[in-house]
Amino acid sequence: MKPLSSGSLPSDVIAERRGELLAAVTQVIARRGYAGTRFVDVAEEAGVAVGTLQHHFGTRSRMLAEALVQWADVVDEQVELLQQGRGTVWERLQALLALTTARIGERDASWRMWLDFTGAALKDPELRGMTYRSMVRWRTQIASAISEGTAAGEFEPTMSPAGIADVLSGLLDGLALQVYAMDSDMSGAEVRDRVTMVARVLLRPATPKLPPAQQA
Repeated sequence: MKPLSSGSLPSDVIAERRGELLAAVTQVIARRGYAGTRFVDVAEEAGVAVGTLQHHFGTRSRMLAEALVQWADVVDEQVELLQQGRGTVWERLQALLALTTARIGERDASWRMWLDFTGAALKDPELRGMTYRSMVRWRTQIASAISEGTAAGEFEPTMSPAGIADVLSGLLDGLALQVYAMDSDMSGAEVRDRVTMVARVLLRPATPKLPPAQQA
């Protein structure tokens, strides 16, 4: 592949190329870790010159930070299922959990990258702030959906919406850690079932009422 050059290309083309480069960044972080990812590694993965990466991102730190931002944006798009999807809040939440856990089961590189970012954040205050903001965005939207479902009579939660969102977030990260760092053979379906079971216990979703003809 020849080095990419933005020149006077349309903004959507530039954005697409930038996305391709960030996908390469994600793959390298998943393989080498946050601390071990260099311009030269990403350039080799993407099939471009190091100068191309410097042109798009400026510094290594900026390149890695944008990979984290892209992860957060993808997560936000998935969480929109809770606001724009069909069905009850509980059905939408189950769909979101199924989508998220499937990616863990598939050993998606972006999840491995996320785990490495959170580990590196322990020693990097700036990175810690970025990972924290990403976590808060996810938890806030989950808590909002739970509040919506509670107000509609769908849930009888055992704790606050924010508390349940925290538990689900921590559970997903913990199960992902088992899959990625401890070489667990847990499948996506198993991860989904465990997370959904915990969500069910915490939320106590109402049992759908059957039509009169089916109640006999």
